[in-house]
Amino acid sequence: MAGSGTPSAPSAVTPTPARAERKKLVEHPGRVGIVVGVLAVVIVLVTVGLQKSDTATREDRFGYPTAVQEVTPRPGELIRQQDTITADLRDGLTGVLVLSGPGFPTQEIPLDQLDIVKPLSQISFRPGPGKDLEKFEPGEWTASVLYWIGTQNDRPAKVGSYGWRFRVGA
Repeated sequence: MAGSGTPSAPSAVTPTPARAERKKLVEHPGRVGIVVGVLAVVIVLVTVGLQKSDTATREDRFGYPTAVQEVTPRPGELIRQQDTITADLRDGLTGVLVLSGPGFPTQEIPLDQLDIVKPLSQISFRPGPGKDLEKFEPGEWTASVLYWIGTQNDRPAKVGSYGWRFRVGA
């Protein structure tokens, strides 16, 4: 039948599929742009925040020894004539305050004029009537805290100390 004049049946040809339509890599490019932009802003803010974060310790900022947690007023601060002077020591320590300033020679404040909070190891003095100092005179003052482990009555011969200056306004 190859030579008979009858046409042969067409061979079954499978059509080649047209190139399949490619899915978009990003279905919503506008949304992706917004997300990328927000992430960039967050990264910049975190970087700036870390660079400006306060990583200084108390000792770096004010030169406190480890036994002194904080003093009030802070070194160099300006206070009023009736403000309170406080030394906050590490727990378990006790101590006394020593003051000197205009018209007030260097002297240790008597225990009966100090406010002592033993559980918190805080020692404070506020000038007033009936005390060695009724008010701070304007000018430059020096305060020191002498501290040790133990009670007020068990002061050793050698004690730790920290001193600072503050100013009093008129």
